[in-house]
Amino acid sequence: MNLRKYLNLVFLCTAAVFLAGPSILIAQLSDLPIKPGLWETHVSTKAGSSPNMDRDAQSCFSAGTTLGDYLTATNNGAAGTTCNVSNKIHTAHGISFDTVCNGPSIASKGHIDFQLTDGEHFSGTSHTMVTGTAQGKPLNMAIDKSFTAKFLASDCGAVKPLVVPSSPGK
Repeated sequence: MNLRKYLNLVFLCTAAVFLAGPSILIAQLSDLPIKPGLWETHVSTKAGSSPNMDRDAQSCFSAGTTLGDYLTATNNGAAGTTCNVSNKIHTAHGISFDTVCNGPSIASKGHIDFQLTDGEHFSGTSHTMVTGTAQGKPLNMAIDKSFTAKFLASDCGAVKPLVVPSSPGK
């Protein structure tokens, strides 16, 4: 397997573990409401020594959608992984917290900070250390993410609304 494919696999595995159990995580967070309509998001991810991976997307949020709903809908968990939240600080416009996730072969510890700057902008950062094994190879890597989002319009046009899987406590 060439280095780029290996790094992509490692990134996907570590991202799955870090973001695993989003329903559990989200149930532990107080939610911040997001303005309904069309939003544009930009996510930049740096995993280990690999180059930054940037991704732009548009999301349609229906009335009642929260930051927790967004996180739940955009992250897929890995089977057998459990996560816990600690050191949560919730303000009128943001939330920050630490996470610890443990799975069958990979574990992570991270700090996440989200800010809802105003009704039409939100941003955030995360720093996570991931350890374990991926395809039998040892893994010890930092994953840094930053994201920004801005409101575009009340009408989502052709963009379908975000589908939020049901989660405990919702």
